[in-house]
Amino acid sequence: MKASLKARPARGVRASFVAMILIPLALFLAGCSGTMQTRSVTQDDTYYHWKPQMETLPIEVHGGIQQLGSDDMAKLIPYGTTPRQYAATTDGQGKLATRPRIVLYVGTDQNPARETYCDAFPVVQPATTGDAAVHMVAALCDGPRLVDLTARDVQSVSIQNQGMVSIMKSMKRRLLFGLNMNEEVEPAEYGNG
Repeated sequence: MKASLKARPARGVRASFVAMILIPLALFLAGCSGTMQTRSVTQDDTYYHWKPQMETLPIEVHGGIQQLGSDDMAKLIPYGTTPRQYAATTDGQGKLATRPRIVLYVGTDQNPARETYCDAFPVVQPATTGDAAVHMVAALCDGPRLVDLTARDVQSVSIQNQGMVSIMKSMKRRLLFGLNMNEEVEPAEYGNG
């Protein structure tokens, strides 16, 4: 039997090639970023507008984990605060709800409705389960206006080992990547949120 020069690649090679193509494609389509809220978007809501501010935006914390409440969680995050802490540090000169900020919901059973993520007094219920995974939602807010939103589940062990600094960096990156890279954004009549 003669060997053919037109031999087909082995199934394993073909399967590996298909996997190398499909896995990154699936990750890309899964959306490892935030979801831009087209109902309330303005022309300033671009990556280039928000990136310079992202590192120093106040992070308003709601909820907590285990024995840590909102005040304790805010202390673990650079620029972390609660409305009460913010009012105390600014001597009542302005409210946190009117500023650009990130609102972080930690370990809550129910998230607020989309329109209320950036409200001054969102009503959230702390999680009653002792699960190992903690649900976190970060909303990029421009005052009361919701710009972008991202969520993820974090293992409680990760919070203890990595700390909230690393987790918040990841959440901020996800919020930024959910924004449009173009210089101008055109609000849509229909939206994704």
